[in-house]
Amino acid sequence: MSVLIRFLTSLWALVVGAAADALRWLGKPGSKVKLVCAVLAFGCLVSGLTAWEKEQKIRDLNAQVIKVQADWKADAARLQADVDTRDKRLAEVAIALRAEAEKLEALKAESAAALQSLAGKIEASEKEASTWRGRYEQRPDTCKAALELLDSACPALKGY
Repeated sequence: MSVLIRFLTSLWALVVGAAADALRWLGKPGSKVKLVCAVLAFGCLVSGLTAWEKEQKIRDLNAQVIKVQADWKADAARLQADVDTRDKRLAEVAIALRAEAEKLEALKAESAAALQSLAGKIEASEKEASTWRGRYEQRPDTCKAALELLDSACPALKGY
């Protein structure tokens, strides 16, 4: 056990001695190696800070990308819902227009039937009028004389 204690004591003295020698060496002015080490240490410090700053920017940009993607998905869902609503309304309008077109076709057929019926009535009326006119032209002379007498008595009602 004493060997182990001596070994650890020697190891400790070696480590402490090396550290003390390094401190003495750093304390001496004019060493070119110290200057190179100082420049390298400063360069490492600057590059470490730069890398840390860039990492922070990357994290911020990643967070923004995730937010933009979420917003894009929400907007896409909202727009799709709007399109679906519009399509539904257009389908309802199309159904209403088809129903109106059917009503118009029915009214058109009804109107055509009414026109046909009216044309028949007009034709019958013209036939009746021509028959009446023919009978009127063939009226007896006594009737003509009576109508002329009526014309002279009531000139305001002339021409019947």
